[in-house]
Amino acid sequence: MESQPTAKTLHNRINTNISQLLQRFENIMATATVNNTSHTATAVETYQLDVESTALIRAAEDILSLTRTMKEMWLFGKLDEVGEDDRDVERREKLEEDVLAVQKAVEAGQLSKLSPE
Repeated sequence: MESQPTAKTLHNRINTNISQLLQRFENIMATATVNNTSHTATAVETYQLDVESTALIRAAEDILSLTRTMKEMWLFGKLDEVGEDDRDVERREKLEEDVLAVQKAVEAGQLSKLSPE
């Protein structure tokens, strides 16, 4: 099985697929609006439409594959870990330490000393 993708990899893949879908659709629409009566031009346009529609389908299939990967990651609990890098881990640990310090201060009654009576 392949290694777990990072958040940056997933975002890049999403952006690439979206741009491919849009570009291929634009190419199909541009080809479809050309009015030529020659057989050669019609054959070329038909080939272009075939190539562009195949690429459009491939991009859609890749998006489906991506959603399946993300569903599997969510189901097995690994989706939450995707976005965490060293800085996020340090920030989360610092926040947990701060919460524990405040909790201890509340339990010890030290917060009442800080507020004026």
